[in-house]
Amino acid sequence: MRILFIAPSFGKNLLTQGLTSPTIATAKGKTYAIMPNLTGLIFATLTPEKHTFIYVDEEIEDIDFNLKADLVAISSMSAQSNRAYHIAAKFMARGARVVIGGIHASVMSEEVAEYCDSVVVGQGENIWPVLLEDFEKGELRKFYYAKDFPPVERFVSPKYDACKYDQYYSFPIQATRGCPYSCEFCSIKHSSGHRYLMRPIEDVVSDINKAEKLNGPKGRYDRKGFYFVDDNLYVNREYTKNLFTAMAGLDITWDGQGTMNTASDEEVVKLMANSGCLSFSFGFESINAESLKESNKPKCNVITDYQDVVRNLQKHGIAAGGYFIMGFDGDHVDVFKRTLDFVSDLGIFQAFVSLLTPFQGTELYRRMDGEGRIFEKHGQFYNSWTCTYTPKNMSVRELQAGFRWLNQQLATQEYVKNAMERFWEDMALGNSAKTLKLSERLLLIAISLFKLHSKAHKAQRDFLYWAAFHPNARNMRMILWSMLRCELVDRLHVRESFDPAEHRRLEALEAEAENKAENKAMANPA
Repeated sequence: MRILFIAPSFGKNLLTQGLTSPTIATAKGKTYAIMPNLTGLIFATLTPEKHTFIYVDEEIEDIDFNLKADLVAISSMSAQSNRAYHIAAKFMARGARVVIGGIHASVMSEEVAEYCDSVVVGQGENIWPVLLEDFEKGELRKFYYAKDFPPVERFVSPKYDACKYDQYYSFPIQATRGCPYSCEFCSIKHSSGHRYLMRPIEDVVSDINKAEKLNGPKGRYDRKGFYFVDDNLYVNREYTKNLFTAMAGLDITWDGQGTMNTASDEEVVKLMANSGCLSFSFGFESINAESLKESNKPKCNVITDYQDVVRNLQKHGIAAGGYFIMGFDGDHVDVFKRTLDFVSDLGIFQAFVSLLTPFQGTELYRRMDGEGRIFEKHGQFYNSWTCTYTPKNMSVRELQAGFRWLNQQLATQEYVKNAMERFWEDMALGNSAKTLKLSERLLLIAISLFKLHSKAHKAQRDFLYWAAFHPNARNMRMILWSMLRCELVDRLHVRESFDPAEHRRLEALEAEAENKAENKAMANPA
């Protein structure tokens, strides 16, 4: 049979072009996204060869709704839920059976069931083979609960060539799954659980080697790196050390995330650097001790340690990234300016700021809902950019506007240039990387002259010129990534707010226009 796996667009709920880069599209001649959906690559491996498995990522391509499919599988987060329902309706109208899984289906299974033939609740590796067998027999169940199947004990290797791998910046890789902590706002327990599973290290290395066969030539600046989708790479120290040691000779680059105590472990940081780590991000979450306590954040988050954590990573050539959340009950309107000053002092140019989001199924949602503070319950607005609850010490408008302002400040060329100079200074102190080669500097200039010569790309062109002529410039890939990230953040925050009511109005107009176009096409067939 013909199976269609679809990853609905996340970015197109917020931007017409989605979370993709027009600059890269201009330079490369095609749309790029950060990385493919790992679930789809795993399901591709689990699907028997007698079936045809087609992987579609709406972030980089349009969906052909006339594509014949027997079974359509959709994996969706809450922010993608409305789009998932729309896609499901289109294919069901054409006679295909549709199954929806993902974290939103796991939390809101009864709601999701109204829009599809079958719902997968929980991790799906052990469900997918049985679901396919049931479908072949014409016995597709309405619900498949992971608790009714043997627990996932061994991870499946992704089939990287199932997707259009040449249109991504990174290959997703997973070494561990689960997180033992219980942050109030976190929904990991619904996607990965609290139980911490560790793959055999030889399996992780094998997956990297398989993906490397699809990668570009060694030495090219645009080779794909790997992104560890693990929630926390530093739960079991010995495992972490052994993993990074095994990766040291693979000649790859990678990015990941973990808790702050990772960067305090000098031995582990050195192993990270030797294994090709480009950047590592932490959930700093807040500069307010009261907010950290409120969210039940692990004790490893000590605000006075933030500076040492950043410096220790960056002197080894690893860019420190930080996740910050705005809108805790302890936050007042001054939190945005204070966070900007604090992050500026830290000198990190990869500061990811989101709004506190009470995802359905979390302790935060239950608490706020019990207090009558959640005013928007449609899953599509749970995207970390839209305020869905009433803050305690500021208005919704103040929170949304302050959040937008902070992101814009962190994406200005002035801020990023200052932060990059701090990064290069830290690297120089650690003697961890040489300055850019002449060939790399010439390449930055060439990209500016021949690929980004239009007026529309002036900001990107100026940034690359600055880096090309800066005497201390280091780390070519981080320079390019910083340019792209600034572009995406700037585009994302052009709108003053993400008002749910306005979003629904625009969505209704788009649906009406689409229906008129379809009716016209049916009335006047070619």
